[in-house]
Amino acid sequence: MARSINEIQESILEGINSDTELNALEVLTNNEKDSLTSNSKVSIWRLFVFIISVSFWTIEKLFDTLKLEIEELLYLLKPHKPSWYRKKVLDFQFGHELNEKDVYDNDGLTVKQIEDAKVVKYAAVVEINSILYVKVAGENNTVRTKLTDTQEAALTQYIKLIRDAGVKVVVINRDADLLQLEIDAYYNPLEIDASGARLDGSDNEPLQNKLRQYLKEFEFNGELVLTKLTDQLQQVQGIEMPVIKEAFYKFGNQEDWTPINETYQSDAGHMKIKEENLTINWIPRDVTL
Repeated sequence: MARSINEIQESILEGINSDTELNALEVLTNNEKDSLTSNSKVSIWRLFVFIISVSFWTIEKLFDTLKLEIEELLYLLKPHKPSWYRKKVLDFQFGHELNEKDVYDNDGLTVKQIEDAKVVKYAAVVEINSILYVKVAGENNTVRTKLTDTQEAALTQYIKLIRDAGVKVVVINRDADLLQLEIDAYYNPLEIDASGARLDGSDNEPLQNKLRQYLKEFEFNGELVLTKLTDQLQQVQGIEMPVIKEAFYKFGNQEDWTPINETYQSDAGHMKIKEENLTINWIPRDVTL
């Protein structure tokens, strides 16, 4: 990046002050010495420093321009990685036109207008058998949601325009995968009652809320690990030993539930659990006398 003219001048002046040979002006008359060594901003030698600084600044700006042109050529020639596709999908602006360089012209738009147009709030790209599967989700009141059909159609067209030639891309835009759990919750009777509510009245569903929070904040397209989920549930005050007895999932139009042994990579990229799919067996943890 080009230095400013002032930065270049300061560099030259620092070099002059630190080099004793530049002060050897014996060949000059006293009047000439006074003129050349004056500290005035309009002295002859300072004008020379300014002219040289501008020259260096111009050269450095030209090199910056050359660098940008080379980077653009490399950008056009180099095949892109999945991470590039993810970024481009997150940059998608619903209802906006792309220019010839496949980027948006946002002149005249506010930051809020641009952010509102970016309907894809979550994205992940997975390559399987030379096909890029792009998982996407929107957001409504901090809850991950499926994009509308119109938004999905526009996004698909956008990807066709920006993708590398020959690359096959499949958009996955689905409702959250459903999770089903049966949990044995061993609780402390001094803190929680037989229905799972806190005795101090601060939370009627502390364990359920922790589970919902975990799924809400779960990394998009992350891997569900039952052991890690158990660790999270054990952080609930008053829950001494949560044991996940059974776990199942289903997605899309599937009717049957599939058991989860230990890990599960969600198909839609996000998961949710309905109240009817959560069974908690509340078991008091007796104090050993």
